[in-house]
Amino acid sequence: MKEQTEYEIEKQKNKQKLVRNEFLYYNQSQGKYNFPLIKKQEIDINKIKFLSIVNTKNTDMENKDKTIHFFTYDWKFEKVYQNAEEELEKLSQYYCLLSPDFSIFTNMPMALQIESVFKNRWCGAYWQSKELKVIPTVSWGDERSFDFCFDGIEEGSIVAVCTYYRENCEEEFMLGYNKMLEKIKPSAIICYDEPFKAMKGNITEFLPTTYEWTKNLDWKDLVRFKWEKQNKNVIGLNPKDFKYFKYDDPGEKMNLKACYVCGKVVAIDQFGHGDCENCGWAQDPVLVKMPDKVMYPNRVSLNKAKTLYKQSKKLEPDLDDFIDGLFMYSEMVFTYNNVEYEVFLKPNKNIILCSSSMQQEYTTREEFKNNANINGLLLKDIWHNVTNADYMQG
Repeated sequence: MKEQTEYEIEKQKNKQKLVRNEFLYYNQSQGKYNFPLIKKQEIDINKIKFLSIVNTKNTDMENKDKTIHFFTYDWKFEKVYQNAEEELEKLSQYYCLLSPDFSIFTNMPMALQIESVFKNRWCGAYWQSKELKVIPTVSWGDERSFDFCFDGIEEGSIVAVCTYYRENCEEEFMLGYNKMLEKIKPSAIICYDEPFKAMKGNITEFLPTTYEWTKNLDWKDLVRFKWEKQNKNVIGLNPKDFKYFKYDDPGEKMNLKACYVCGKVVAIDQFGHGDCENCGWAQDPVLVKMPDKVMYPNRVSLNKAKTLYKQSKKLEPDLDDFIDGLFMYSEMVFTYNNVEYEVFLKPNKNIILCSSSMQQEYTTREEFKNNANINGLLLKDIWHNVTNADYMQG
């Protein structure tokens, strides 16, 4: 057999790095995207002591009993995927590795979210093929990611999840967490930072490495620390109440901009939100990208609002605007002759119009618009006498 040249060997290595298909066959991949499979392993959770990937080094006798986590910026650990072979010797020193937590942001293109999960699973499977202990890290975006983000992990595995810096995202987190329990059925769950109260399962909590100094606090200071940690992003608190965290009120109106509708100056917060005192339009940069959508808290679209303002009219919704809001948020209200009426969508998209004394049901938008009535008076004919047409609160 002809011996390969160094060039041919390097060429083959680069090709393999590109295709990453070594786990595609022999029952070592899973799901419609062929994610490499991270297999269930027996790992003693009591032996886990965390060390961040950023603190690893080539000769690290002091920390060889540690488990490596990747709960930091992606660019700080991208090399474990791009240069996996070169990084292997350093990583093999440690007791165990979490699979790397490549980001899955809801505003990322879905292709990149899928790639992040693939990289997570590939690294875990690769390390296991080199006889290292691996705990798969599970993360998710919104419900669209549930189609793939739990694939590539053997049922009954120990898994790791992260609540670090997610104090204000409990509702979104729990949607994915509960789906993860259903799909993976983990035997144990390692939670990096404090678990939410709603989390079920065999959970072991670990302090983030950046908070390990809090172990030395007395109970009063620890209670204060936890309160600050949970409230550091809450609108309207006093910065003087914070000792351990820097508090910047996320709702403070620090900047000025021109109103999207009338052009007058509006005070906005760091997210671009603020109410125009001149025309009443609630500023939101997202609405600029969808100018024909009716989106909370405004009751007409941006383009409609501009037209109404030019005509010196109030930014009030007509029946079509109201129905647009209904199909965006599922629940609306209005008042007619001092009676409040609720309108909501059923799961089958039928529309219900009701009050304390009546209920009507319509199967389509057009049927509702043309036939909805109050005591025989068509809603479309009396809409000019309707007040408080708005989103349902609470």
